[in-house]
Amino acid sequence: MSSSKEPKKVLIVGAGTTGLTSAFELARQGIVPKVIDAKTCISPTSRATGLSVKSLELLEASDVTPRLAATGIKVNNAKIMQEKGKSITLDFNELAHKYNFLLCLPQNHTELIMQERFEELGGNVEYNTRLVSLTRKKDGTVEAVMEKNGKRLTETFNAVIGADGVNSTVRDQAGIKFKEKIYPGKWSAAEFDSKNWPHKQDEIQYFIGKDGKFAVVVPLGGNRYRAVANTDDAMSCLFGEHSIDKLHFNDSFDVSVRHVKTYQKGNIFLAGDAAHTYAPAGVQGGMNLGIRDACSLARRIATGDTKGYTRERKADGAATIRDSSLAVRVAGYSNIFMKAARNMGVGAAMHIKTLRQKVLKKSLGA
Repeated sequence: MSSSKEPKKVLIVGAGTTGLTSAFELARQGIVPKVIDAKTCISPTSRATGLSVKSLELLEASDVTPRLAATGIKVNNAKIMQEKGKSITLDFNELAHKYNFLLCLPQNHTELIMQERFEELGGNVEYNTRLVSLTRKKDGTVEAVMEKNGKRLTETFNAVIGADGVNSTVRDQAGIKFKEKIYPGKWSAAEFDSKNWPHKQDEIQYFIGKDGKFAVVVPLGGNRYRAVANTDDAMSCLFGEHSIDKLHFNDSFDVSVRHVKTYQKGNIFLAGDAAHTYAPAGVQGGMNLGIRDACSLARRIATGDTKGYTRERKADGAATIRDSSLAVRVAGYSNIFMKAARNMGVGAAMHIKTLRQKVLKKSLGA
């Protein structure tokens, strides 16, 4: 994408965390994009919860980080528990960084803060608006056909960002393919209230059970918690004494690893789940990787240097997917010898300072 003195018109399809990050990052650099989303408003249900150290660093420039920090829960510890075994606590405050914590808040709260910042910078999200088609022109521009309330609108843009999720229309219209690997069995996510949850409010718990089952529980504030597990019933993985006052949901889903061959075709770009999906293991979830995609792409579009976008983001995406897949395999070991090796390895890492710092950096996405 060549630089030009003419104002750049950018279309962002999708107003989740990736799309909104792209939007306010472009806006603060002088390009207020058009943002559309087929849904009616920000989703009232939350999905991802934890913001990594790298995400907090990247969102500083837009003044979003302090707003998120004022709203979210600062998680200072991770407790790794084995059913009928020892537990190990990882103290995040030992990380030599100003963001030596995991910031947790429901994704819909994150999106609301991001949308408010975008509006302050002169933008707005056009909900109830879906992308119908994209056509690449000889001059490098992209013609987009959109539909709102049954009416169609055609507009030409210098760049289009597909932040429209797993079932991306932008990706389909660009003809970009991806490789897919489906994990066997179902995963699940649950959200529940517990007044007597027997663990710290500023702590993430990892439940490592029998036969390769594991779950991660994250605090959402008050008495509410989110659990994600590698089985079809997240609640069944939470061992120990506790009571559930209210179960908001406990839903199962398929998990697949997907990664596009290229993040761009001409001036059509992909970011977030439109480009990659993988198992939700640890803080290196799709939301944080999508934020990194968005910040990089906004900077590149603003400066006219988009050629290296695929090379940069595909490398980061591949590394993150590799780390996530390894974490899933290790946590889910059911073979007695592999379980012993895992447990001894984690224990040793906690007692060696240099190894502990590496574990902390991986855990917090530093």
